[in-house]
Amino acid sequence: MFLYNLTLQAPTAVSTAILGHFSGGKHQEVVVARQQFLELWRPDTATGKLVVEHSENLFCRVRSLAAFRLTGGSKDYIVLGSDAGALSLLEFDTRGKRFVAVQYHEFGRTGLRRQIPGQYVAADPRGRAVMVAGVERTKIVYVVTRDAAANVMIQSPLEANKAHSVCFDVVGVDVGYENPVFAAIETVGGDGAQTTKQLVYYELDLGLNHVVRKWSVGISDTANKLIALPGSSDGPSGVLVCSEGFIEYRHSTGGANVHRVPVPRRTGQIDTRGLMIVASAVHRMKNAFFILAQAETGDLYKIAVQYTADEVTRIGIKYFDTIAPTSSLCILRAGFLFATTMESGSGHQLFQFENLGDEGGECFSTDTEHDSVPEFSAHELSSLALVDEIESLSPVIRSQVHNLADEEAPQIYALCGRGARSALRIVRHGLEVSEMAVSELPGTPRAVWTVRRRESDSCDEYIVVSFVDATLVLSVGEEVEEVKDSGLLATAPTLALHRVDGGGLVQVTPRAVRHVMADGRVSEWQPPQGREIACAAVNARQAVVALARSGGHAIYFELHDQLGVLREHEQALHVGSDITSLALAPVDAGRVGAAFVAVGCEDQTVRVFALDAARCLEPLSVQAVADSPHSVAMVQQGVLTLYAGLRNGLLVRANVDAVSGELSAPRTRFLGARPVQLCVATVRGTPAVVALATAPWLCHVVQGRVRVTPLSYDALDYAAGFTSDQCAEGLVCIASNTLRILSIDRPDAIFNHAAIPLSLTPRDFVLNATSRHFAVIETEHAHLTSAQAARELVARGDINESEAETAILPPEQFGLVRSERGRWASLIRVLDPFTGDSTQIIELEDNFAAVSLGQVVFGGETFVVVGCARGMTLSPRGCQAGAIRTYRWAEEGTRLELVHATPVDDIPQCLLPFNGLLLVSLGGTLRLYDMGIRQLLKKTQSSVSPHVITMMRPHPQLPNQRLFIADVQESIRLVAYSPDTHVFRTVVDDTLPRYITSMHVLDDGDTVVAGDKFGNLAVLRVPERAAKLLDSDPTGARLAFEKPKFGTTHKWDLVAESHIGDIATSLTTCALAPASRQVILYTTLMGSLQVCVPFVSKSDMDFFRTLELAMRKLWTPASGRNHLAYRSAISPVRSFVDGDLCEVFFTLDYDMREAISDEVDRTQSDIFKKLEDMRSMFAF
Repeated sequence: MFLYNLTLQAPTAVSTAILGHFSGGKHQEVVVARQQFLELWRPDTATGKLVVEHSENLFCRVRSLAAFRLTGGSKDYIVLGSDAGALSLLEFDTRGKRFVAVQYHEFGRTGLRRQIPGQYVAADPRGRAVMVAGVERTKIVYVVTRDAAANVMIQSPLEANKAHSVCFDVVGVDVGYENPVFAAIETVGGDGAQTTKQLVYYELDLGLNHVVRKWSVGISDTANKLIALPGSSDGPSGVLVCSEGFIEYRHSTGGANVHRVPVPRRTGQIDTRGLMIVASAVHRMKNAFFILAQAETGDLYKIAVQYTADEVTRIGIKYFDTIAPTSSLCILRAGFLFATTMESGSGHQLFQFENLGDEGGECFSTDTEHDSVPEFSAHELSSLALVDEIESLSPVIRSQVHNLADEEAPQIYALCGRGARSALRIVRHGLEVSEMAVSELPGTPRAVWTVRRRESDSCDEYIVVSFVDATLVLSVGEEVEEVKDSGLLATAPTLALHRVDGGGLVQVTPRAVRHVMADGRVSEWQPPQGREIACAAVNARQAVVALARSGGHAIYFELHDQLGVLREHEQALHVGSDITSLALAPVDAGRVGAAFVAVGCEDQTVRVFALDAARCLEPLSVQAVADSPHSVAMVQQGVLTLYAGLRNGLLVRANVDAVSGELSAPRTRFLGARPVQLCVATVRGTPAVVALATAPWLCHVVQGRVRVTPLSYDALDYAAGFTSDQCAEGLVCIASNTLRILSIDRPDAIFNHAAIPLSLTPRDFVLNATSRHFAVIETEHAHLTSAQAARELVARGDINESEAETAILPPEQFGLVRSERGRWASLIRVLDPFTGDSTQIIELEDNFAAVSLGQVVFGGETFVVVGCARGMTLSPRGCQAGAIRTYRWAEEGTRLELVHATPVDDIPQCLLPFNGLLLVSLGGTLRLYDMGIRQLLKKTQSSVSPHVITMMRPHPQLPNQRLFIADVQESIRLVAYSPDTHVFRTVVDDTLPRYITSMHVLDDGDTVVAGDKFGNLAVLRVPERAAKLLDSDPTGARLAFEKPKFGTTHKWDLVAESHIGDIATSLTTCALAPASRQVILYTTLMGSLQVCVPFVSKSDMDFFRTLELAMRKLWTPASGRNHLAYRSAISPVRSFVDGDLCEVFFTLDYDMREAISDEVDRTQSDIFKKLEDMRSMFAF
């Protein structure tokens, strides 16, 4: 088995983000790290939107980022810390639209190792040096300079190692143009000595070219973060040391002068632990600066530092606002705050500053002695206003694939996030569409167009709607009103419409070609008597009209330069078959008219004819298609591209040679059981095609590759591009008898999400197939629900019962109330995924935590079973008491009724229906239960695993005889059940100790796909001899008594394995598109969606393996990481083809693509077609 692994959606969690001018322009940009992806985001300050400019797979684990600018430069560079064992200085190439490594230096082994630098990177604020540090011992400093050609250069590395030290944070200290200084939080110990945390200054002596440990001072053992202050003329220099519950200022010139300020906390808190600062941003203004710091609860604090000369006199801290906990904060000069998050429910948000928080609220400073922790009253957003948000799936805890909405493609239901910001997200393939306006029309329209007053105008002037026997003209402004004096014929339907040079309009009706001139005069051409116009294509200087039932007769018109009127060409176009559709090519720069016209014919062909003077109306190429074309379109998408929408629902796309007009590389895709109507629009400033079938689709270019993506919206009949002051790039559409204006906010996305909010961190869920309701278990450690927190405050006497409802802040914004460790909040929820309503919520009392969930059938009735543990501890693993709560579905599957609770002596980690009974895993033991009146009845028990069973899956063909179990650290085991002796026996186990996080059994029953916590995906298969013995002896008795020294006699055969760079949390097999084969779909912890496509053709397998080898040989990622080493980070890659690497071919320059195509012995067009077919046939 060979698998083609492909990423459908990149990880949505952002581990770190940096701010700078990476394109070299005036606007600030943000570079974010998403696992192995590096992306450039541009906050559009005019619209308040986040625009993803570029995304690139570096094929490494991005650990840290820092921005630096050389002295006197105008462009920022990126310091990349990764698992490549090397320093990478990256630059964003604005011409090639990619990240380029300007300097690369190896210093250690690859992988995530504690002593290999890369976990922390810091840059000197003046751009003279960078430091790369590891978790233990190692620190390396590079001097950054320019060579004679002004290229960035780095000098030989200088080591600043310290034995027996552990690093927690590193920053560059702003000391002006003195020797660069870096500050680090370290613990130093060894040889039995007590470890203490220190703040250490490392100074780079530029004259002597070496690094010295300049200064160190003891700090709190809870210190976790450093914030560098501006220096020189902008500030006092030095750093703020963030510890649990307080922040203090330290600097080498300050001596014993320490300024410490406590971190305030909210009033009415139950937990007394101090707060930790997790993110910060320093914003410089003219002659001033301030700091925004965020605590782990999400509260933002504004920190002000007062100083005279180089001496700090006062530090003040003040509550600012509350947002979701973030991983990075970036303050833009345009007055925006960008916050990235690792959680779902809030996404990555862009806020606009309403004020700087100087008014109202108490400021706590170092001038005041604080006997206790100061408190503040949290409030709704007052200083910030949310203007845009990019949704995040991370972390994905569980996912299932269902088609509950009975749509063409299934939906992915994922439990995401943690705490009060968690959600059940319904993920659909398609672009999210914003509906800006809907209005009914007097009749059923057939088509719609938009026209501008002049071609140079940025907004449309008219919306023209065509009916069966009339045309309606609407003006675009603050209000849409009907226009009577446009000059267009209102008593006939319109077939085509366009603004021509000179300010006039060309309107094509079935009986005439009307040229309405700017002065109001009308020139009209009529077809021969008894003939009508079937279709037409018009641009600013040309028009082509086809006559109905004429055997393919078409008339060509050109705009006369002197007279300014359309003139019929002396020759007519004869095709030989009735014409069904026409399209003119876009006008290239330097030309006055289109060079080609595309003609769709009834004989199931699409033809291209020339329109230039030398070969006017000469046939150039013909493409046979599967049905008669319903519509055609030609757009410039990197190359001139022809689209043909067929009557059978197929979309055909082919490349057109810009000189010869030859058609090449045709691609076909099924869009639905309706004729495909094509309309041209503009997306992100580039031409796109909207294909309308049973659902609307958008064909547009994303990072050099044409992407065909459905719109998550109702079926549309016709569409046109639309631009106004309120909608920069939109669509005006007709659906039935309505006119709609739509906007596509994120055309670079692939999926859209619908979120159903939850209260606590979700753990698992099951579906009632009859009522289509989900039962979800939610559990939270060291936190309380709002009701529990209110009861706790009432019991302590802090509030009375009448104040209980208003005393607790809304957890959706402010999070759950923290409590001491060992306390659990848990509930069972029944929800309707169609309405998002929770039909029932059952809170578990007495410190019980819901651990596992399952459905089992007893006596023909379906029951929901929930495994619970009271007072559960994770390390060491144990609980005070365990229980299995049994519920039955009630009220037509919308509610649960408790039947009974069965006590158990361990944590019930997994629940599975087996042989008409309930199978429960307790530690490494399997136990069978039957239904009883007062509780479940124990039937049998077998110990089959050395540690803890974390997952169980039934055999797809023999569910009553065999099952697959996953141990917490001993991989997967195949277990056989003997119904005579009621004994479970392990018959196959693994040779490697895999830490399994997800698994799925394929339909053959002998193959299992599993993911582990180190980011590997493996395919295991039962050995052939063991499979034969199990067929002859299903109980596994013979295999069980073949006792080796360790484990079982038979071990899994490793079929395929690869490092995917993330933890797979759910695995399943499904068909993602109509009429497509099944693929292996898996979701990861950081929010990515990926598929594994099995090869069914040896020729395809050989082609993609050859392409992968050629890419590895000739192309290197910007990180410098060896691709083969990355995919073999834990174990050697086997029987996997990396589709992500193959698709990098789209983004390469021409010379590199040509070299790779020579190595593969295929043309570039052939490679493009194979890559696109592989994605469109099995995935998206």
